Formats: sequence, C-alpha cells, structure tokens
Amino acid sequence: MQPWIPRSIPAAIVLVVAFGLPAQAQDSAAKEAWTDLRTAARDHGVLIASQGVTDYGSSLVAQNLRIYLEEDPEGMIISMPEMRIEPRGTALALIPSPEFSVTLHPDRRSEVVIVINHEGEIVADVTEDRIALDLLFGQLGATLARAVDSGRPLDMGFDLAMTGFSAQMVATREGSADFSLGADQSRYSFHFNDDSGHTPMQQSGDAEIAGLRIELSGRELDMLSDEPDMLRQAFEAGFSAHLLFSVDSGTGTSAQIADGQPISIDSSYGANELTVDISDGQFAARTSARDGQISGEMAPFAGALGFDLIGLSLGFPMIASQDDQAMHFALNLENVVASDETLQLFGAQDFAGDSITAALEVSALARLTEDMGPVFGQGDAPPFEVTSVSLDRLLARVGDAEFTGSGGFALLGGLMASLSSDIPNGTGDFSFDLVGGNALMNRLADLGVIPPDQQFFARMMMNGLGRAIGEDHLRSEVAIRPGGQITVNGAPLPF
Repeated sequence: MQPWIPRSIPAAIVLVVAFGLPAQAQDSAAKEAWTDLRTAARDHGVLIASQGVTDYGSSLVAQNLRIYLEEDPEGMIISMPEMRIEPRGTALALIPSPEFSVTLHPDRRSEVVIVINHEGEIVADVTEDRIALDLLFGQLGATLARAVDSGRPLDMGFDLAMTGFSAQMVATREGSADFSLGADQSRYSFHFNDDSGHTPMQQSGDAEIAGLRIELSGRELDMLSDEPDMLRQAFEAGFSAHLLFSVDSGTGTSAQIADGQPISIDSSYGANELTVDISDGQFAARTSARDGQISGEMAPFAGALGFDLIGLSLGFPMIASQDDQAMHFALNLENVVASDETLQLFGAQDFAGDSITAALEVSALARLTEDMGPVFGQGDAPPFEVTSVSLDRLLARVGDAEFTGSGGFALLGGLMASLSSDIPNGTGDFSFDLVGGNALMNRLADLGVIPPDQQFFARMMMNGLGRAIGEDHLRSEVAIRPGGQITVNGAPLPF
C-alpha cells in the first residue's frame, strides 16, 4: 500500500515527505525500504536515480543520487554522493551525505547552485493513517556556490548556518497536521553587486538569531477547497489553524548603495513573537517586539531609535452571522527614544532623553453580512454592520506630558443607517485628560515648532475644550447624542 499524504499539506512539505516516506518501511529490510522509497517518491512526481546500491543487510547505501521533479526535471535537482538507509524499530532513518547540492533553474537563462552541509538525519515513521517525520541536525548550513544569468556569473553570495536545528511533522489521514521547527542559533550573511545597469547596485548584510521557533498546526485541513461555502463548512466541521513564530533575541546589519549614496542600518532586539489563530469562525493575530535598537546612516544624516515594546493585536469574525461578534484592534509603543542626532534632524534636540509612549486600543460589536472568501467586499454594500464602537484606551505620552482618553459610541440602527449622514447617528460618551499640556506647549514654542502667531490660537483651543481639574491638568467630557448633538463639558461646540 502506498503511503497516504493529505492534499492540504503545502507542496514544500510534500516534497520532503515524498523523499522520506517508503511504504511500510517499518516492516521492510533496508533493500526493500529503498525500493519502496523510490516507488513512493515516483507516485508523488519525484524521481530518485542512483548509480549503484550497496546492501549491508541491516542498512543500505545508495551512491550518486539525483532527485528531481518528473514534470520539470531541470527545475530543481538534488545531487548527493550517497544516502544511507537504516531501519530504526518501527521507523526508518535517512542519512544524506554530509554535503550535497541543490541546483535550481528558475528559467532557461539562469542557474543557482546551493551547497547544503549538515550533521544529522531524517527519521520517518509511517502507517496507513499517520505520517511522522523528525529532522534532527546538530548543525545545518547552506552556501550559495554559483549563480548565473544568461551565461554571466552574478556577483552574489549567501551563507546560512544553524546549530541545534530540529523539525518535526505529524500528519494524519483525518486531516490534522502539526509542524514545528527550532534552532538554538542561526546566522546568515549575503551580498549582491550589480554594475550591469546605468545605476550600479550594491547590497550586503548579516544577522544572528537566538532561539528561533516556528509552529504550524491545523485540524480538519481536508475540508479546505475552492467551493464557495468552503470556509463555513470547514468551521462547522471543526477546522482550526495556529501559527507561532518567535525568537529570543537577534542582531543584524545591512548596507547598500542607492543612487551613489551609501546607506547602512544596524539593529538589535530582544524577544519577538507573532501568533495567528483561526478557529470557531474567528481570526486573531498578535505580534510584539521588545528591547529594540535601530541605528542608521545615510550621508550626511545619521540617527538611532530605541524602544521597550512595539505591539499589535487584531481580531475579527470571518463568517456572516445574525448576532454581533467582537472585533478589536490594539497598537502599543512603549518608551520610544530617539538619539540626539535624530532629534536634530527635526530641530527637536531639546527633547533629547525624553521617551514617547503611545497606545490605541479599539473594540467593536459588529457582524459580517457575507462570509470571507474570494469575492468578499466586492458587492455594492459594505460586507459588515457595526452596532457599537469602544475607545478602550488612548494614550500619548511625551516626556512629562500625557494625553489619555476612553469611551464608547452606540450607533442607532447600525452603521448602515448612518452612511448618508455627516455624523453617525447614535449615543456616545468620551473622557479625555491632558496633563502637562501647558509645559509641553511652552517647550514647543521655544523650539519654534509652533509659530508665535499660532500660539495664542492653540492655547485658546486647548483651554476652551478642557476644564482645569488640577495643576496643568485639563479634562474634556464629550457627549454625542442622536441627531448629531455634541457637547464638551456640558457646552455645545462653538464650531
């Protein structure tokens, strides 16, 4: 029986599986496993050719392998001096040569040759209903050995080195799949120089990443298709998907010459994370970056920027419903500090050492009027209806000055009923506080950011819209009522 491979697994993973999944390998001798391996690969459009095979009884070594796609024999070719096959209990171990090459032909005029070096093996355990792969490499590297375009060698290079690398994949006939990849340390460098055009181009860079981690998982993946109601049916069947990408820390440099001007950027960062979850008809994603430092130079300008945290969060429904569902958006910047050189570019050097913190968190009760899909939003009417919107958090802090706000707004009849109105019809109440506003205004005036002829108007607006509740502390209570009536601290707006 040939091994089963779910059609929903990405093509790149299918290739790896095809290379490493002989049918019934766990019950075969090495030679039979080699035969099954080639048969399984061929059934999935991958051909494995060799110049010879040596059978050692408990293991087998195939010499001078050439692995390529049947439909495009020259598109990608994997060449290795040998590959050892060893049964491991119920599993099978594939041990490629410590060094082998991958040749790519993106088109008829170009060729790219990548040399892979490693210390490790691939262990596959396959049954009729389950595929399990383990890629265990204490060291894994890739080097660009050759790049040619129209017979002309390209001046470009790439090197990748990973230590403590491992990857695991488990897929089942019932439509679930789990994939994880990790590396203790990852380093890469690249360069590209092209002087063939009117404007020469030079690019180079390098980076080092500690604690790389990638996770992908899904359930009921076999429900995905091109059918119009596919997404709804998939969720009803229990479809879900999860993505995690994280690193513990990293550094990077890059340099290029653009229009004759050199540009360089250096960066470092702490823990970074991105997660995406899709389940129960909902999409949710969040990302965060901590302890970042970015510096750069583009003659004659130079500058640097640091931050404690940059965070983004987003969530919304994917399926139409009659009932309101929660939506949210959040953006957070904590303690962003610009260098003196950066501030001088804007004439704001007096703010040296001051940090900027900003946050915007908004939520809503809303519903989709049509399922997400290829034609989502292409109709004449908006594909969603909004019942209420909440300003959960608004924060802007510069030095000792701080502006905060919160509140909510309920739309009468929903958003659709207010599309033709200048102001949405509904009821809302918001509260805003400004602390240290006058002190900040004085600093901006001294810097010339606010011209003298505009200072009086700015102060009048600030004090007219806020009432004093403490030393250099203004508060504005904003009320919105049906019919477009807006009051600030109980008084109607004067404009």
